[in-house]
Amino acid sequence: MAQNNRNELIEPFRQFISQMDHLLSEKTGNGLLQSMDGFFQNQNLFSSFPMEWEETETHYIIHAHIAGVEKNLIEIDISGNRLTISYETEERKTANPEKGFPSSIERRKKSRSFTFPQPIDEENIQANHENGLLTVSIPKSKKRRISIR
Repeated sequence: MAQNNRNELIEPFRQFISQMDHLLSEKTGNGLLQSMDGFFQNQNLFSSFPMEWEETETHYIIHAHIAGVEKNLIEIDISGNRLTISYETEERKTANPEKGFPSSIERRKKSRSFTFPQPIDEENIQANHENGLLTVSIPKSKKRRISIR
């Protein structure tokens, strides 16, 4: 009798699994799974760029390898002690070159963020972009001593 109760409890799960197998084996299910696989296999959607950093006594220095991107497309944002470097590119693919109409426009946004372990001097940050290498020099904030009255 205990075996019958167990089978009665498991049967709804078996039916559910069977229905899911049937759904996913149909053509529409396969198409859905294939498009989801294609989305997550497109590494360009979620890619970023190489970045190294170093710390000196007075500065943090970040080197971001951003080849082929014009400097006016690069954004550097500061929020508190977090720096974010990002850029967006746009590639137009033409299906009919004679007419010049784009068949698709592919936009890619790439970004990297870095959180500093101590306060930074936001007013004196300097950035230089040369030969595909973005160098950002971030001065450390000088410690302020607060006098107690």
